[in-house]
Amino acid sequence: MSHRILTTLALVTAGVTVLTACTGKDNVAGTPTPAPTSSSNLPNSGAPTVDNPLPAKVLDGNPCDSALTAEQVQGYLGQTNPPESKDTELGATCDWASASGSAAGILVGYDTKSEQGLSLPYKNVKPKAKRWVDDLDPVQGYPTVGYVGVGTTDDRTCVVVVGVADDLAYSVSLSLGDSAVQAGKDACRLGRGVADTVLTNLKARA
Repeated sequence: MSHRILTTLALVTAGVTVLTACTGKDNVAGTPTPAPTSSSNLPNSGAPTVDNPLPAKVLDGNPCDSALTAEQVQGYLGQTNPPESKDTELGATCDWASASGSAAGILVGYDTKSEQGLSLPYKNVKPKAKRWVDDLDPVQGYPTVGYVGVGTTDDRTCVVVVGVADDLAYSVSLSLGDSAVQAGKDACRLGRGVADTVLTNLKARA
């Protein structure tokens, strides 16, 4: 995948909207993250069950250190600026931005705080998403959804969420550049490919 097909990123999960631009500034909107739900009530809101859950330790720490290798990031984006990490309402995130000035990048987030896994986006995002994609192939057998967040004006940005346990998930957010939009590329399908790479790395930590 050419590094030129990725541009500004959006992570829209669980009623919390975080728009990350090349400036690195965040805009936060929406309702607060809901209180954790007992694992005995999971999954809910139509979310699928995770049949072979991974241990929680696969999402320990900072995704800058574990989600993608430097070589993998370069393969997607070319040369990048140093990654930026944040601790959000849902967990740690890492934002890799292209050094070319194109605003290309990849943002990976670990949802370790909500304790609701895929049930959270099914409950809070699906009813209001501009586009909800639940026909993505599972990533290595783990249920996967994609969505374009509410308030967006086009479909060039997609968030892909993978459930690795009923109460744990991670997300990959990317946006297509102009050339990819003109070529008819689908941000959710391409995001699933990046999510697959991330899962391979996470499973090595199990």
